[in-house]
Amino acid sequence: MENYVKFLKSVDEDLKKIFDYQKEYLFCKEGCSYCCKRGDYPMTGLEFKYLMSGYEKLSDETKSIIQKNIEKAKKSDRENYICPFLIDEKCSIYQYRPIVCRAFGVLTEDAKGNPAFPFCATLGLNFSQIYDKEKKHLSAELVDKGRFKVFPRIFRLNNRVFMNLPLAKELNLDFGEDKKMIEFF
Repeated sequence: MENYVKFLKSVDEDLKKIFDYQKEYLFCKEGCSYCCKRGDYPMTGLEFKYLMSGYEKLSDETKSIIQKNIEKAKKSDRENYICPFLIDEKCSIYQYRPIVCRAFGVLTEDAKGNPAFPFCATLGLNFSQIYDKEKKHLSAELVDKGRFKVFPRIFRLNNRVFMNLPLAKELNLDFGEDKKMIEFF
């Protein structure tokens, strides 16, 4: 687990640069948990193991709440459920959260290479000032009108990219199986 912690430190440093670069488009803040209320939270076996190491450090009361949340999530839509670790609008295992959670919020690309906005753009949050709701894509016109300091950049941030980083190979990380969080329970 020590090598994975080293890996996450590097990933977090890189993600901070990405978030800083796009900060004028971002509205994430503590207490905003829309991203934790709607997703399938893909992760690897290694990420899940690390997440559970954080879970083990929680109080029995918090663990009980999470167990109830897991049961609710298992009964809900497997494509779109509330993260069981969300308690009182905060992540109970924040330091141990998976990469998908660490990277959420910036402009990425979908499987076809097209810009993929975080869904919170439709809620008036991240990238909403340049998101054309009718056409459901980036609006160059809105970017021009907004007089932003930087043009929004699309980043490739998915588990496959992270697992293939040179540092992951250097640290000899075995990420294991990649699946939805709920499928690990």
